[in-house]
Amino acid sequence: MAPKHYLYPLNPKSKQGYYLKDSRNNTHPTSVEGFFDCYSNGEAAEWGLSQLGGQLRPGDFIWVHFALPVSAIMAVGRVRAEPTFNKKWDRYSVWIDWDWNLTKRLQQHPIPYSSHKQRVQISVVEANEKTLKVIARWMKDKAPSSTRHTSVPVTFKTVEVEQRQGQPAFRQALMVAYNYRCAVTGCDIRDVLQAAHIVPVNKGGHHSITNGLLLRADIHNLFDRGLLTVNSSYKVQLHPSVRSSAIYKELHGRKLRSIPKLQTDRPSVKNLEKHRQNHLTI
Repeated sequence: MAPKHYLYPLNPKSKQGYYLKDSRNNTHPTSVEGFFDCYSNGEAAEWGLSQLGGQLRPGDFIWVHFALPVSAIMAVGRVRAEPTFNKKWDRYSVWIDWDWNLTKRLQQHPIPYSSHKQRVQISVVEANEKTLKVIARWMKDKAPSSTRHTSVPVTFKTVEVEQRQGQPAFRQALMVAYNYRCAVTGCDIRDVLQAAHIVPVNKGGHHSITNGLLLRADIHNLFDRGLLTVNSSYKVQLHPSVRSSAIYKELHGRKLRSIPKLQTDRPSVKNLEKHRQNHLTI
């Protein structure tokens, strides 16, 4: 029997207050970023089922539809075994083994809601005929037009400390564009990778891929202080005070280790030059 295809919705703004939990008992939001922070080490997932508990079979596809930051399918896995009743949750649950090869493709070429328009509101639902056709085309490398990355002006919410809105989506977009590697060092340890703005938000910068670099935490620090810059040829330039460092000196003059494949996602040369001008002369 051929495997069936199901859609599973995740929405961090859901009234049910669902969240993801990793093997270390840490919780993560049900966003794209939360998903990858939770399962990036190759972990499988046990997810609850509000319906269709008895219909899923081993080998069936689970296509994960994320409401945020874009309304699109951006991950997929296979059902490991038939669902069982989880007494703790008082409902059925299913174990999902993630297909990271297909999921990586989905990060580059998401399947947007606009391509199939099948409503998925609660738990898992079987893909309808139109959605199956879209998935079949995608599997044959005929991906639908994905949602463009847009520049989102930063807004602020007044709490005890001002919180920048849009940052999680910005980081995830950079993670995808830079293939989960630091632009300068190539480091692929997700927990230390940060979204760096080339032009700061308090100086008119936006949460757009071309105004960002994915950087390891210490490199981000140097970049924000102007002790490390990137020129128009995408070569790293270090301030003399850093150039003598045994840790960082090899970076000087070297091209970025990771850079987006799409020309339209690459860092803006104009913004890079503005960053250099706003700091000490290299």
